[in-house]
Amino acid sequence: MNLEGIDFEEQIHGYIQSLDRKEITKVSYLKILLSFNEYLKANSILSPNKKDILCYKEYLSKRVKSASIQKTIVVLRGFFTYLDSEDIYRNIMTGIRGVKIEPTFKRSSLTLLEMGNLLDKANELSGSIEGIRNYAIISLLATTGLRTIEVERADVSDLVAISDVYKLYIQGKGHDDKDLYVKISDDVYQIIMKYLFLREDEFESLFITHGRNNHGERIKTRTIRGIVKEVLRRTGIDDKRYTAHSLRHSLATNLILYGHGTLEEAKQILRHKDISTTQIYNHSLARSQNDGELVMSKLLFERKEKEHE
Repeated sequence: MNLEGIDFEEQIHGYIQSLDRKEITKVSYLKILLSFNEYLKANSILSPNKKDILCYKEYLSKRVKSASIQKTIVVLRGFFTYLDSEDIYRNIMTGIRGVKIEPTFKRSSLTLLEMGNLLDKANELSGSIEGIRNYAIISLLATTGLRTIEVERADVSDLVAISDVYKLYIQGKGHDDKDLYVKISDDVYQIIMKYLFLREDEFESLFITHGRNNHGERIKTRTIRGIVKEVLRRTGIDDKRYTAHSLRHSLATNLILYGHGTLEEAKQILRHKDISTTQIYNHSLARSQNDGELVMSKLLFERKEKEHE
């Protein structure tokens, strides 16, 4: 078994080709492994060992979330197990532990009033084609609970009208095809159509960039997140806990809070595989309605005031 002089990039492509996985999964694995290979090159590591893997974990911990680190470890385990089975390189992932994944439910929900203010501000800023696009994106996120990646993947042809019901077919998380859909209200549909009318183009992407140098490119999740953050700031909300993903949480929380949806209905809209994921919204709602600390403070301070009467 060779321990040095390995062309890792070549082996990475060979490993990806050997996988019996969905194409979207193979693309994701390839990206992770090529990033690892770039790290090796940047640090002049020709023959990585377990210590190098630990250093890479530390390197990632300063740059990405725990869930991304855990996924990287899983992918690297598979890759080095493959190399070892093919007698190409030893398995240096043996004994490498995963990481504790932090809860993703750290994004705060917006109240109905705050959601309304966000839409009003987006509308107020819709004086240009980019402003109309941003208004359409925020309206879509706020009313459907879509993930930003699902908005990025959306095409004009995915928006359909059937029996006076507007639907947007989407490629959901973990899906290869656009076999799911969300319902679009007439209000949101009209905003999107106004944007498409102003575009006057034949690009397939539902939302595109309008810059001088990148006009017509499919809008990316990073741009979508930036759009939402900027409009949130314009409404006076400038906190890292409020992001584009907060709109997804806000949809579920407000539907349940105002009695317009059950937990099961929220699960269906958000397309959660497990109801326990949706149950988090119930816990969050119960916590927001529990004013025990305020009650205790009132009891203590009112007692103090009565003592001085």
